[in-house]
Amino acid sequence: MILTKNQYNSTMNKDLITKYGYEKIVKEFKDLLKEKSFWVKEKEIAAQLGDRSENAEYIAAKEQIRNCDKRLRFLDKIINNSEVVDISLIPHIKVNFGSKVVLEDLDTNEEKTFIIVGTFEVDINENKISNKSPFGRALLGKKIDEEFEFEINNEVYEYRVISIQEYNFE
Repeated sequence: MILTKNQYNSTMNKDLITKYGYEKIVKEFKDLLKEKSFWVKEKEIAAQLGDRSENAEYIAAKEQIRNCDKRLRFLDKIINNSEVVDISLIPHIKVNFGSKVVLEDLDTNEEKTFIIVGTFEVDINENKISNKSPFGRALLGKKIDEEFEFEINNEVYEYRVISIQEYNFE
């Protein structure tokens, strides 16, 4: 899938997610189903111990089941409302979804690296930023050696794109 500007805009109704991110979420969903089954059995065992209102094991198991259900609903929404993008099919001549971008901060001459990913794949510690974030949107479509300004909280930052490549999630 090659995302042109029009195609990118038409997928904006759904959240984009990389194939890697999607597989990770599906795995978490399946693991959580197994965990929920464990807690359902624990609740059944605890229920046999007598008065449920003062049964700490029963109450704890019920709470764990509730937590699992809440997370499962959240993951299910991601799975069913996301557009899975195979970033290997996208050109990375310009900054695009799944691009790893190295920028030069023109004020400090520091190099900074960012990876453009879907909203549910954001990880600040790995410099993975959302394609829908203000900075992510500002980066999309930029070319190598292109300079641009980004303003946030009334502060202006100036950058130059040093390199663009497809990010390897492995």
